[in-house]
Amino acid sequence: MKKLIYAAAFTFAISSAIPVFAKSPSDAKITHLGNSAALPDDAQIYDATHKFDVHVQGKAVSKLMIESPEDVKITEGIEVNNKSGEKIPATVSINGKKATITFSEAVNPGTSLSIQMQGVRTPGYANTWHYSVSAKKVGMKEEIPLGLARINTYSG
Repeated sequence: MKKLIYAAAFTFAISSAIPVFAKSPSDAKITHLGNSAALPDDAQIYDATHKFDVHVQGKAVSKLMIESPEDVKITEGIEVNNKSGEKIPATVSINGKKATITFSEAVNPGTSLSIQMQGVRTPGYANTWHYSVSAKKVGMKEEIPLGLARINTYSG
């Protein structure tokens, strides 16, 4: 019984000594992806908007790169807004499956961006679409992968 009590006390002491780094995803200290959605989420809609959030942390971001999934095409461009809904000045170029967003001024840490890909055309069946997203940070030469923005569509 004493061994069980000592083991429990030791486990509790170790677990309480480990610091909690982030209470929510927006508390993270690195740039990361946030919420994502299709508007509307009906796979039959021909020109939907696929959107996801990017929370800029650490160093400022000068570019975002988005690679579309196979069978998905962005036909009406990409718009970038901040959390207040204000448009962020940027140049967008789409070359096949890869879109590059170059910001007029680097986006400072602490900024939440909403990336809205407009006029998205999919094959029309329900699926989970994965957009590969990476960022170019100020003062860095290489792109940093941020992960996959996951967009779900459903059959209406």
